Amino acid sequence: MSFPISQQPPRADLAGRVLIVEDNLINQAFLSTLLRKYGISNVVVNNGLEAVNFLKSETVDLILMDIQMPVMDGLMATRVIREQLQLSVPIVAVTSNPEFDARPRCQAAGMNDFLSKPVQKRQLEAVLERYLPEKEQKLPVIDRPYLEEMTGGSSELLNELISYFKNDLPNNRKALFGALEQKDRVEFDRVAHRFRSSLNSLAMLGLAAELKKLERNPTMPDDEIRDKLTVLFGDIAVGLKTLDEGGNK
Repeated sequence: MSFPISQQPPRADLAGRVLIVEDNLINQAFLSTLLRKYGISNVVVNNGLEAVNFLKSETVDLILMDIQMPVMDGLMATRVIREQLQLSVPIVAVTSNPEFDARPRCQAAGMNDFLSKPVQKRQLEAVLERYLPEKEQKLPVIDRPYLEEMTGGSSELLNELISYFKNDLPNNRKALFGALEQKDRVEFDRVAHRFRSSLNSLAMLGLAAELKKLERNPTMPDDEIRDKLTVLFGDIAVGLKTLDEGGNK
């Protein structure tokens, strides 16, 4: 298994979360600092058992797995992740063993790739580009062309729409968070569906799409919906400020 050597840092549009499984503090610091420099979220654990326990309740997009560690080594941890946890997350071996010796054992355990120590920045960057997802492109809060089409360029109509929206905003917010507090998903979905129309009326199309993802979503915990809803209302405030200033963001 081979991978290209990149001449540039990983693309700025990479996202995701990386789990670093490493018992050496210096190696932990090196990998974690480099990932943060690239804007990539990461978590550090000290051995394979900690990694397995972490993955029972958390998700990541890539695992950098040391091979030789106390308590549970990287090969055993990988087997547990594949066979017991049934996870397909990419796992990259990080080891000081010679490649010809370690690579076959890593592949047999279920690993996807190989990094030799000391880790070279260019090799790590190539691995990140290979396995991490791209960031979602965030749409502007206000879709200006759609707003112009909706209002026909009439500032009077726009101000009227903004006024209606602002008047209803506190009630909509209270109703949505209240439904979550009461664990009433039926009421939450009803209010969210109605509120999406208001968002669309002010050309906040991206925010309306985000709200739709929260509707009729029984697998998403209430706490996660609440967090996403808090972010959404923050973005709505940005959209209103944009409209009040007559600009666009």
